[in-house]
Amino acid sequence: MPTTDWPTLQPDFSTILAAETNPVGRVASGDVAALVIRQAFPAADCAALVERLIDEELMFAGDDPRVYQQALKNEVIGKYLGRTVNPDESARKRIDIGTSLGNLGDDKESFLANAAETHSLFDRLFAEHPDPIRAIYENLQQLTPGKQVVTAYEPDGRKYGPAIFRVHYGGFTYGPHFDSVRNREQRTNYAVHRFDQQLAGVLCLQNTTLAGKSAQGIIHRQFWNEDVDPYLKNGGFGEFAAEQNIPSAGVELEPGDLYFFNTGLIHEVPGIPGELPRIVLAVFIGYSEDDDEVMVWS
Repeated sequence: MPTTDWPTLQPDFSTILAAETNPVGRVASGDVAALVIRQAFPAADCAALVERLIDEELMFAGDDPRVYQQALKNEVIGKYLGRTVNPDESARKRIDIGTSLGNLGDDKESFLANAAETHSLFDRLFAEHPDPIRAIYENLQQLTPGKQVVTAYEPDGRKYGPAIFRVHYGGFTYGPHFDSVRNREQRTNYAVHRFDQQLAGVLCLQNTTLAGKSAQGIIHRQFWNEDVDPYLKNGGFGEFAAEQNIPSAGVELEPGDLYFFNTGLIHEVPGIPGELPRIVLAVFIGYSEDDDEVMVWS
């Protein structure tokens, strides 16, 4: 159920900082549902970027399954993505442009090598164009006064991927889940394991719409724990949340809008099977109150 006692702060970092002196810290503690920056990246630049990704053959425009199957064979996609989710005939279809720690992290050397290729790709894509990754980092820096926002790196200096494009086809749905390097993936051999809390930033580049509705993020005021875990695994979290009267907050985005939230909270994105793919640029964020660095990765 929506609640007014669990605020979503918006529409820009100056307004948010006027309301909270440590807004990202408040999201990390779970006291604030989300921070929303409207038009963090201009909508016109979003549209131009989508066209460029299509021209580069990193994604395809429509939602025709036959085109999707052909795209999976594209050498450019195979080189830079590293992993494409659900490359079959199922209804859940997603293309990733970037390097995912969640998908590739089991092999650290392969992950870091793939991340280096992603940096090269993004450097080329944005060399002479507006950079949406910079928009995410700069807004996050404004919202974390006294800390330094950096791309995540290992002690030897090798960097993780800075961000990842996720292109969702066919009403791709994220059911209730949580994300955590510590508690879910338990990647103790990575530097980002040190952070107390994991957050996410999501920049909307293109919406998909059906009957006037578009996909939205839903954040539940419930941190993952072992008691909640069975309800996530058996698909019963919705009933559990209703029974326990767990509040939730919905976030609706237009192209160019950016939001930050705590991925340790149970969250979901119901799918909308519109004609266009839903496209976001996403990051994970490592945050500890007593750490001078805020690390960002994909």
